[in-house]
Amino acid sequence: MQNNGLEPRISVEKIKQGDADEFERMFRLYYKRMCIYAENIIEDCLEAEEIVCNMFVRLWEKREQLNIRVSLESYIVSSVHNAALNYLKHLEIENRYREKVRYRLKHIDLLNPEGLDTPLTDMLDRELYEQIEKAIAALPPQCREVFVSHMMYELSYEEVAEKLNISINTVRTQITRAMKKMRAALAAYDPRRLSNKKG
Repeated sequence: MQNNGLEPRISVEKIKQGDADEFERMFRLYYKRMCIYAENIIEDCLEAEEIVCNMFVRLWEKREQLNIRVSLESYIVSSVHNAALNYLKHLEIENRYREKVRYRLKHIDLLNPEGLDTPLTDMLDRELYEQIEKAIAALPPQCREVFVSHMMYELSYEEVAEKLNISINTVRTQITRAMKKMRAALAAYDPRRLSNKKG
């Protein structure tokens, strides 16, 4: 991606001074290439585009504090690379919580307080389920309906969108919003406590 002498040189100083035209030139120069680069890392075209767009938005918002010690291109590539890796880390955490929620919801009858004397119930953490239940109940109506449809009934994004007569992007947004709220609600949960109880 090195400048081959035919591409216009972008002035970081002009961007720092708020030159929107210079910023647009930079955006046009790097956007498509950075989307391809991010997609190669996370293997998701739409998320890659969002990562790149967010990177440029942050760059513009903090333009006055820019302190680039490498080439502009290296700075942009590094920013997109780090953002893509953070996305993958975030996705891994989200998937872990998603599996926990799915398992608890599918085994809701095993977590009934009336059955606490069963061996299987002893292996499960009823406190976690109660926290999940409260967190789900606290979600906004549409967000909760989308979340439960996808997580509890295992409907695909397309099926949820059709069922609720909303767009797939809305489903994606609501799931992401729900997962953030669920993570915040379950942040204090430590699965190691269950192991300690057994010991």
